[in-house]
Amino acid sequence: MNFSAFRSGLAAAFSMVVLLAGGAAHAQHPPAPSIAAYAALPAISRVSLSDDGSTLAYLRRQGGASEVIVQTVNGEVLAAIDVSDRRPVGVSWASPDHVLIRSLVFESQLTIGESLLPQLDIVNVRTKRVARALRSADRAVVNAVYDYWRGERGGRPVLYVQAMTTERNAWTPDIYRIDLDTGRGVLSSSGLRDTRGYLLGADGEVKLRIASDPETGRIRLSVPQGSGWREIYRRTDLLDGPNVWGFGPLGDTVMVSALEDGENVLLELGLADGSRRRRTDLPAAADQAIYDRTGRLLAIGAGGDSSQWVFFEPKLEAAFDLMHRGLPARQLTVVSYNSDYTKFVFYSEGAGEVGDAGTYYIYDAAARSVSVVGRAYPDIRGDQIAFQQAIRYSASDGLEIPAYLTLPPGKDARGLPLIVFPHGGPQSRDYLGFDWWAQAMAARGYAVLQPNFRGSDGLGQAFLEAGYGEWGRKMQTDLSDGVRFLAGRGIIDPEKVCIVGASYGGYAALAGPTLDPGVYRCAVSVAGVSDLRAMLTSETRLSGSGAESRNPIIRYWNRFMGGAGSGDRTLDERSPARQADRVDAPILLIHGRRDTVVPYEQSTIMADALRRAGKPVELIALDGEDHSLSQAETRLQMLEATIRFLEENNPPN
Repeated sequence: MNFSAFRSGLAAAFSMVVLLAGGAAHAQHPPAPSIAAYAALPAISRVSLSDDGSTLAYLRRQGGASEVIVQTVNGEVLAAIDVSDRRPVGVSWASPDHVLIRSLVFESQLTIGESLLPQLDIVNVRTKRVARALRSADRAVVNAVYDYWRGERGGRPVLYVQAMTTERNAWTPDIYRIDLDTGRGVLSSSGLRDTRGYLLGADGEVKLRIASDPETGRIRLSVPQGSGWREIYRRTDLLDGPNVWGFGPLGDTVMVSALEDGENVLLELGLADGSRRRRTDLPAAADQAIYDRTGRLLAIGAGGDSSQWVFFEPKLEAAFDLMHRGLPARQLTVVSYNSDYTKFVFYSEGAGEVGDAGTYYIYDAAARSVSVVGRAYPDIRGDQIAFQQAIRYSASDGLEIPAYLTLPPGKDARGLPLIVFPHGGPQSRDYLGFDWWAQAMAARGYAVLQPNFRGSDGLGQAFLEAGYGEWGRKMQTDLSDGVRFLAGRGIIDPEKVCIVGASYGGYAALAGPTLDPGVYRCAVSVAGVSDLRAMLTSETRLSGSGAESRNPIIRYWNRFMGGAGSGDRTLDERSPARQADRVDAPILLIHGRRDTVVPYEQSTIMADALRRAGKPVELIALDGEDHSLSQAETRLQMLEATIRFLEENNPPN
């Protein structure tokens, strides 16, 4: 790793960092990076700092290989573990000598259809040996870890994990104690069938049990009492139940977020009696949390703006604010820290006044220094990043829609070709910052519009609820209203507009030339839904939850679709595959064959329907790829095909 340390004082460090990141180079308009530079998986990610702040562990991707690297902060590599055969999603420390690697692996023996199961590998940094958690155990247990906690037993570090025991024709979510060197599990605590999660103390004792009934929506929080459980909190809500975020500041409370009077609030409840100790209003976008090693909540919020966070650890808040002042015009995320909060790892990105494709920094509060750990996209310089800005426009019914507009470098903002690029979810959202996909399209000469259409999350409960029942309706016209807004100001050419999206965005891409005709010259759908009733039928079968009325996933889809399950034929009116004869633009379908979220058949259904209707269509299958475009080779295949299709059907020049 290229490890550049700045030791000449914090102010000088920050001024040098800004120069390295590219400051005011947008005016030079250098040649665009290759498509491969954008499609590459991040060269460095999942950076984790050891308890004493002396060692880093992180995921490195290089030349098609993926490795977890453990090294000192001075650059000495202590271990390198090849993880190319799996989908690594996290790296963290279990002890001063042990690093955890969290991965998702395909599994088809234990579930209906294929699914991704979470597994945990433990690296002994001293011996370089790797042990799989739960490879062996004293019970019949599924080799999948759904949660874990650091602990101690007999003066030695251990790990406690939540896993599924499969004995006597029953599946129960239990707690196992894991030996860090062998991975062997020993049953520590037994759960009940309605258990969904736990909070554990460092000694492995259960402090809180989370139980839920998906049929009724009832959620209960209970604490141990004698040989049983005592309930301290209960709420019934079929879709908007509370979230448990961890222990409170002193460890004797639990932090729970819930909707009260239409507002998202954080409740601090006493573990002893469930009494309310504190009620805190949360930012609308709050969906991320930062914890200490014992599960104590340190902060909750979203995005890279400190005003969108609520802090419970003063040292963390001070570091966050200082880094914001030193690295202005960027989105910052705290990704790791040492045990006494004197060293922090921050992730920075920006596509506004300052271009930053993703940089990891270490801030040392005691030394008042900042160091660059590594760059996520080293082949994309700051001065090659297209400018992104926040905009707002009115939908046809007057609702204000927030969006992000990325402009192609070196072009005047007049009469530009446009790509509408809606996010997935749909209960998700886009943020300011570097977006590799949007940037790749902008680099090829397109303006890119990313609307946070009604139903997007993090913009207030009223805005979220405005999307209920509007799937294929106002959620769709919110997109074309953005096209009309930009055209009315002369920024884009309304005759040169295409739509690209993935997942729900893929549905919106199909619905554009189908349900909202006359707007788009072409559409690219990546892993998009094409037949709503077929999707609901598949969800019911794969989730194994029985009748649709008892299935919370189906409830979620019904809420946004405004339907009544797979038997509701009115959904056909908003299913692009059922309306293929209305398509007025060529369509490119791209889909991973191993997608466990939106089945690959959703794209084959659409392709078949378009061919029967005599409409232009192309289908590209990504072999071995999942829903998240996790493989470098197929991610590049997707992006190259998308750019090629856009240039053929909507030339940027």
